[in-house]
Parts: sequence; structure tokens; C-alpha cells
Amino acid sequence: MKITKSIMLILTALSVINILTSTIPLATEEHLCSDEWTGRIRIEGKEETIFDGVVTISDTTIIAKNKDTGEIEEYILDFPNPLGALNEASIQGEFSYSLTYYPEWEAFLIDTIESDSDWWHYLIDYSIPMIGAGNYKLTEEDNEILWGYLENWYVHTLKISIDKTEIKKNEEITIQITNELDETVENAIVYLNEETYLTDVDGSVTITISEEGSYQVYAEKEDNIRSEEISIQVKKSKEIQYPFLTRLLSIDFIEVLFEKIISLHFKI
Repeated sequence: MKITKSIMLILTALSVINILTSTIPLATEEHLCSDEWTGRIRIEGKEETIFDGVVTISDTTIIAKNKDTGEIEEYILDFPNPLGALNEASIQGEFSYSLTYYPEWEAFLIDTIESDSDWWHYLIDYSIPMIGAGNYKLTEEDNEILWGYLENWYVHTLKISIDKTEIKKNEEITIQITNELDETVENAIVYLNEETYLTDVDGSVTITISEEGSYQVYAEKEDNIRSEEISIQVKKSKEIQYPFLTRLLSIDFIEVLFEKIISLHFKI
């Protein structure tokens, strides 16, 4: 039988996917795990941030639907990995997720996190690993996991930096938006509480805040995973103090002064 070039390409692609996403269910194996990982995990959904916090994990038992049998089964991942971090985050953040296990590829696929279905991608320190999440072994060199919802095979994500996070009223701040490659991003929408701004050609925007209070800042752009959220504190401008004048105008001082005047008046 003659195999066409197209079929060969498809078979090759499937083989590559199988290798890159390979991970084996270990529910029936005895195992010991001394490895442990502590780090940040952030989960950016379609409309909002689902979780942002720190987790500590080692081995993990996860539940997934077997694609071939349709059965819900347990799988043991005997080293810290992004799926284990997702599971721990779901416990801390009290949100739901679901997985499907594909025996043909020996791989797990995220079906949903909360109400967002499919199109989930993961990055490690803003880099895209060429391996399935269930088979990626986290080490002390890995600091942050980002799970992001993006309806695109090409994964891009936004990063945000601010020159100052504590300022006084009417003081300027400059916000810089870049992508996962640290390239500046033009026309990203920067949210400052309810207000929005667009970044310029240099990926930045300068804002003056006139009211004191707490402000949450993050950025979004189409075909990009949302940036993290940063808090800015705006305090009242420092006033020049005049201790003697303040004392002079105090109620206690005026009362004493008034009593002295009355006393002198009657003595006269």
C-alpha cells in the first residue's frame, strides 16, 4: 500500500505529540517521593484571575476520565509537576477542574477549570515547555507556573512592571507592558481599578493619580494571557508642620489664654 506524503506528515505529528505529552498513570505502583516544590501558581481564566498564590507539592493523586473506557480513574504522579500544582491550588482556592486521560498518547488534557473549557496552556517562568504538564518535573530552578486560557495555538502572555507601588497624591507612575519574550507591547489595555489606558509604541503608559486609596493594576490584550495584578497605594501628600502655630491654635491653648485675659481684666 502506498502511503502518501500527507499521511506520513500526520503520523509524524502524532508521534511527536505522543513524545512531548507522554506521562504514565501510576495508580497501582508503590512509590516513594522525597522531592518537594514550593512556588507561585497563577491561573488566568477567560474573564478573570481564578487563582494567584503559593503552593507546596510533592507527589499527587489526580482524578481523570479515561478517554478509552469512559471510567473515572485515579492516577499517581510521583514527582512535583504543574498538574499537581493545579490540584493543590484548587484545594486552596476552592475551585473546580476536570481532566481527561488519553491512553493512546499517555497524556492528560484539561477539560475545564471552573467554567472555562479547553484551550488551557501552561508556562514555567513565562516559557512554554515542550512536554506535557503531567510529565514536567518541577525543580528549585522553577519559580512560577502560569495556567492561562487562550483560544489560540500560539501562546503569548503579558507581563507588567510599575516603577513605584507606593506614591503620594498627584504623583506620576509609569507602567510597562511586555510579552513573554520581554518585548514591549503596544495598545495593551491597562486597567487602573475602573479606568483604562492604552500603552504607547514603547509599551508604556504614564498616569497621575489624584485620589488617595488602593488601586489594582493589570493589563489585557486580545490573543494574550492576562498579566498579573499589582496593587498601588496612594497616600495623602505630606504637609509641612508648624508645631508652634499648631499649639497656638489649639482649643486648650485658646481657653487658657482667654482665662488669663479675663483674670487680668478683673484685676485691673
